[in-house]
Amino acid sequence: MVKVNLGGCGSFVKDADYKVYVEKAIAALDVLETGSGAGNDFIGWKHLPSETPESLIVECEAVRDCWKAKGVDLVVVIGIGGSYLGARCAIEALSHNFAKQLSGAKSAPEVVFAGNNLSEEYLAELMDLVAERNTATIVISKSGTTTEPAVAFRIIKGYIEKTYTDASERIVAITDAKKGALKTLATQENYKTFVVPDNVGGRYSVLTPVGLLPIVVAGFDVRQMLAGAKEMEEACAVRSEENPAVKYAAMRNLLYTEFGKKIEILVAYNPKLQYLGEWWKQLFGESEGKELKGIYPASVNFGCECAYAAE
Repeated sequence: MVKVNLGGCGSFVKDADYKVYVEKAIAALDVLETGSGAGNDFIGWKHLPSETPESLIVECEAVRDCWKAKGVDLVVVIGIGGSYLGARCAIEALSHNFAKQLSGAKSAPEVVFAGNNLSEEYLAELMDLVAERNTATIVISKSGTTTEPAVAFRIIKGYIEKTYTDASERIVAITDAKKGALKTLATQENYKTFVVPDNVGGRYSVLTPVGLLPIVVAGFDVRQMLAGAKEMEEACAVRSEENPAVKYAAMRNLLYTEFGKKIEILVAYNPKLQYLGEWWKQLFGESEGKELKGIYPASVNFGCECAYAAE
C-alpha cells in the first residue's frame, strides 16, 4: 500500500491552508469518480484492477504457454512511451538484479524492448541478440504508424518471417479493435491480437494487455499484481483526507499554488525502480504539460554517497 508522508511540510504549511486544499482535492475526486470533467472519455484506467476479466489473463497465459512450447527464449516488446514504460517498470522491478548472470535453466524468456528510439546501433545490436536466440515479438501500437515502433517492427517482422516457418504464431499485436495499419496487417497475416481499450490512454495502460501480456510472458503473476492494484483502487476512491491520492494532491497543489514549488524529484534508492521514475515523468509531463502548466517532473537514483552529498 502506498503511503504519503507530509511531515517535511509541517514547518511552513499552515494546517488551515492544507485543509482548504484537502476539500479541493476531494471535489476533484468527485469529478473524476462521476466522469463529469474534461477528458472523461479516457478515464477507463480507474477501475482496471477490479474489472480486468480472468479470461484476459488466461488469454495472456495461452500466448506464454504457446511460445514456451516452441522453445522461445527471447521476446522483443515493441512500443514507445506508455506502450512500453509501464511494462518495463514492472518487469525490471520484479526481476532478480542478476538474473542474466545466474546459472541454471530459466523458466521464462528474456524480455527486451525496441521501438522506443531510432538508434542504428541499438537496432543492430538487438539483431545480434535476436540471431542467437529463439525469438518472438509483441508489437504495441494503436495506429501502427508511429515511426519508432514501425521501423523496429519492420526489421523484427522481416527476420522472423525469414527464419521461422511458424512466423505468424510468433507475432502478437496489441492494437485498436477495428482500425489502423497494425490492425489491418494483423488481420491479413492472422496474428494473435489483443485490444488497447479506447477509453485508456497509453501512459495509463499497464493494466491492459499493453502491460499484462509482457509481464505474463516474463514469468510474473499478474493476478497478485492486480490484487494489490485493487487495494489501491479502493483506497484511492475514499472521500477522505486519509485517501493517499487526496493527501498528495492537496499538498502538491498547495505547494504549487501558494509557494511556487513547480519542480518535483522522484528519488529511488533501489536500482530496480529506475523505470518507475521514467514512467512517472511521462505520466506527469505528458498529462499536465499539454496545457503548459503543472510540475516539472525529474527522477534520480540515489546511493548512500549521493544522499550525503545532497544533504
